[in-house]
Amino acid sequence: MENERNHILDILILIDKLQKNTFCNDNNTCTRPILGLNNNLVYNTRPVSFYLCNNQELTVDESTVFRVENIDNSCVTIRLLNSDDEGNITSTNEFATVSINCIAAIRCLNDVSLTL
Repeated sequence: MENERNHILDILILIDKLQKNTFCNDNNTCTRPILGLNNNLVYNTRPVSFYLCNNQELTVDESTVFRVENIDNSCVTIRLLNSDDEGNITSTNEFATVSINCIAAIRCLNDVSLTL
């Protein structure tokens, strides 16, 4: 079980690193050296969903889609994202902290550009 937690932590660290490598300047233009598949689009977020050890999807205030904001020891701070029926994702100013030990699986969604 410990080895699985290390894999989850490694994935979270990679997602955090990818998102922090996105740079936006004062002109609201960004470079995206790693995120996304299309060189013509600029992305700053890899939205994720988490599944807990009890096989339930993590839900916080009705949100099941999140942005990794920070990793501290054995916890991850996540930003709640809104997702509509058409798959559009928008950012909120709400955050939660989750113990990595409670996370059994991560589902990554397509990269997006969000106003943070």
